[in-house]
Amino acid sequence: MGKEAIRLWYDSEADFLEVVFEKGKGVAYDTEDERVEIRLDADGNVLSFHVLGLKSISGSPLNIELIPKETKQPVHPS
Repeated sequence: MGKEAIRLWYDSEADFLEVVFEKGKGVAYDTEDERVEIRLDADGNVLSFHVLGLKSISGSPLNIELIPKETKQPVHPS
């Protein structure tokens, strides 16, 4: 992955937060938390993730690993 700026985007009307590490083609995967989805490139690198319903998270913090639900293999942004 190149040294691009990390892009953070929040839509308050849709209550949708997106964090983009790198632009590019990828495939979206669900995570263990139904509010969080990740997008991976062909090599398994995290391109981005998004959180739906951010305003509804209260009490304990949202703490999940960016792991595709289908494979259960850890994936870390590089």
